[in-house]
This record gives sequence, structure tokens and C-alpha cells, in this order.
Amino acid sequence: MQRLRNTTIACSALLCALMLQGCTTARMTSQWHDNSHGAGLPAGSRVLVVCQTGEQTLRRLCEDGWSERMRAEGLTAVRGYGLPGVSSDPAPRPEQALQAARASNSAALIVMKLASAGYTVAAPGAQVGVGIGGGSGGFSYGGIGISLPIGGSATTRPGLASDTTLTDSASGVVVWSGGASSHANTNAAGQLEALTRVTVDAMKRSGLLR
Repeated sequence: MQRLRNTTIACSALLCALMLQGCTTARMTSQWHDNSHGAGLPAGSRVLVVCQTGEQTLRRLCEDGWSERMRAEGLTAVRGYGLPGVSSDPAPRPEQALQAARASNSAALIVMKLASAGYTVAAPGAQVGVGIGGGSGGFSYGGIGISLPIGGSATTRPGLASDTTLTDSASGVVVWSGGASSHANTNAAGQLEALTRVTVDAMKRSGLLR
């Protein structure tokens, strides 16, 4: 009985992985890092975060999310929307945000540009079936049959894409940049959280946060 229960759990996990493949919440699509810049931001550093998008609500959600992430990493984030003259326009003057970073005593400037992005998903033509002890079609493993949908149509769902840079405030040099895209069928707030998470994780792997 225990073996059957374990097999059933494994089957469910495998089925979920198959159905969700290609539909991950968010992923990095590109990265660049200036390895000659030196050590990353030490704990306690201040960073100015600016999210560039045409929607004020989206901007505030984005910068609030970054503030929470930075706090979890031991950093203090200054939200751009709380400072006068820091534009959220997708194409502002780059020196504007840099001057604000220096004026707010921030060691670094993080700018995340947001844009709409679409991704294609397949609408199945049939139900997904799981059979213990055998199944029809699909593939089987250890007496467990999984039949995957065949046919159907493709639809495009809205998503978000981001392009983020981290600039050293003192020198004005871009230290790191990375692109990411969200593929989850969630609202904008959920996609923002996912984009911020994968971007911060990528920065950590590059040694920018320590």
C-alpha cells in the first residue's frame, strides 16, 4: 500500500511537470556582467530602484516589490516614485535617475524597464487522463499510464518582459544588465513578483549582492 501511495505521488508530480513545462512563472532570457567592477553591494547599502512603465500603478507595485526583495537581502531600497523629478517614462533621460541616486546617498541605481509581451499556449482538445496499473496512449512508466492531450488550438496570452540594469552611482558605470520574461497565467502583480525574484536571484549568482 505504501509503495502504491509513493508511486501515485510520483505520478502526480510527473504529470504536473509535463503540463507546466514551458509555462514557468518567469525566466532570465539574457545577462551581462562587468567582472572587472569588483565586489558586490555589502549588507546595509542603499539602492535607488526605478521601474519604468507607462502605468503609475504598475510602477508603484514594481518598486514596492523591489523594496521588499532588497530588504530581504539586507539592503535598503529607495523607491523612485517617492522622489521628486524621477520619471517613470519608459525612455527618460538616463542622467536624471543617476543624479537622484547620488542625491539620496544610494550606492547603486537599479532600473527595471517593463514592456508587454505575449506567449503562445496550446489549448488541448481532450482531457488528460492518468491510470494506475495501465493507461491508453501517451506513455507509461512502472504500470502507470498517462495520456496527454492531442490536437487543440494555440492562443496568445499577455505577459510581461523586463530589462534591468544595475549602475554604480559613484562612477555611473553599468555593472550588470539582464532581461527576463514572465510566462504565468496570472495578473500583473504576480508577474511582477516573478520577474523581480528571478532578476534578484540572477544578481546574487553574479556576486552583486552579498
